[in-house]
Amino acid sequence: MAMDQVGTSGPRTAGVSRLSDGLVIARARVSAHLAAAVDGDGAVRRPCTSRTLESALLLALLWRRGGHPQQVQRLVAHLNRGEAHASGFDGALVQAVLHGKRADRDVVADELLAGFDHFSLVRKRLLFDVYLAAAGAVEFEASMLRPAARASAREDNTVAWVEMVMLSVRVLVAHRLGRAQEVTEGERGRLLELLASSRVPVWEDYPAAHLLALLAVQEFDPGHPLMDSGVTALLDCLNPDGGVPSISNLAVFSTGVAGLALARGNADPALLHRMGDYLTGRQMPDGGWTFGEDMLHSDVDDTSYAAAFLATADPVRHRDALVRAAGYFRNIVGPDGGYPTYMQGDPSEVGMTAGAVSALAWDGAHNADLMANGARWLLDAQHPDGTFERSWSLSEANTIWRALWALHSLPEPVRTPLKARIAAATAASERFLDAAQNTDGGWGYRPGDRSDIASTCYSLLALSAMGRLADQDAVVRAGVTHLISRQDADGGFTALPDQVAPRPLLFDAPVFSDIWALLALSSCNRNWIR
Repeated sequence: MAMDQVGTSGPRTAGVSRLSDGLVIARARVSAHLAAAVDGDGAVRRPCTSRTLESALLLALLWRRGGHPQQVQRLVAHLNRGEAHASGFDGALVQAVLHGKRADRDVVADELLAGFDHFSLVRKRLLFDVYLAAAGAVEFEASMLRPAARASAREDNTVAWVEMVMLSVRVLVAHRLGRAQEVTEGERGRLLELLASSRVPVWEDYPAAHLLALLAVQEFDPGHPLMDSGVTALLDCLNPDGGVPSISNLAVFSTGVAGLALARGNADPALLHRMGDYLTGRQMPDGGWTFGEDMLHSDVDDTSYAAAFLATADPVRHRDALVRAAGYFRNIVGPDGGYPTYMQGDPSEVGMTAGAVSALAWDGAHNADLMANGARWLLDAQHPDGTFERSWSLSEANTIWRALWALHSLPEPVRTPLKARIAAATAASERFLDAAQNTDGGWGYRPGDRSDIASTCYSLLALSAMGRLADQDAVVRAGVTHLISRQDADGGFTALPDQVAPRPLLFDAPVFSDIWALLALSSCNRNWIR
């Protein structure tokens, strides 16, 4: 579809005016709904929904340890619900832990990792196979027992959760294979040391990693105090439906991105100050932010959204925090100009690089070198069809939005030498999004998929970043109309899950639906561009 030219009078103008009125109302309603999720201290602490993986692993651990009959009953009831085994991987976990049945096909290769192209593929294949084995869906096999890590592992370029997960895998597999002698006392001691290192009850707010470690420790020291305290922590975070959430605390990330949406939507400055003060109080010594409260390891994604919010809300009030965040980005950027998620030296990723470039735009004069190098990396990373790697999202439009937001945030001195390449990248992404729009006005994860709210929001955000707005553009108007039609009676939005962690497993944080919708509705009308 091509852009319309809007006249000064007549039915078309009236239609645009009606849409604008509806947009104002929809935006105000979702803004109020999202603002109600902000706690008194400025944090957004809405929970993630239950996930089959963590619920099945906890049930397997409780079966093995005994006790907690009421919680076992709740977990069984949760896993018996149809939505708990919607995918082949989930179904295999449920059938194994509830009925002792083995999987009749390779659900990891055939479904979960089919088409998964990422540097972590080998590790993910091992991890998901071990999850299935721990639940009883497949046998433990010798191929799962990887060599011991180097003695210098704790100084190696590895984030703490990767070390703990892989060490848990090694210990658990060795013991279940009857080859416990191949694991050293030093490895078992290191696992206990890592398990005790978290400052939060559920290890680093990551239930799956905590459960895998507990399953491993159960094999060699079931009476260790960390077992009882760990089980208690996981039981304490059960959702009302009896299941285990995929992430036990997502408050820092949620506050950053919710704050960005509310700031772009011109929310109450007092609310934004409260949220900003909460985030500045949560900034890590390295200048970054974590996804949950009281965690140990920052990452680029959380830092990008937090910094973008602070810069949008009040760059003067939050200048010190923003300068520290710029230092974080400078210290973690790769030699190729791109940004990894967790550790310098890991491969650069599109979403992370785009987020960092966008967050640095508040002070383009001092960050010009980082922005220029990041922009070149993004331009090189674009696929011929206008898409980018999807990475932490199922939706093609997510990284299109983030990359185009970054490219169109560049200060003029950085943009000028890249103008032709940015124009070509923009045109390619425009062609993709125009062709991918469904007849109902929305977008799906990929072309041909049914429309979902998150993908529709990302697509509208991408088109808005390119300068295509609802009062001038038929594609954007159709998308906005579709989005407004999906608004709930209470002003919020209910969407399919889109975020993935551990990749490519979906997790669902329902508050994200309001956040993406408010961002989209606040960006597609020229009167609201900040």
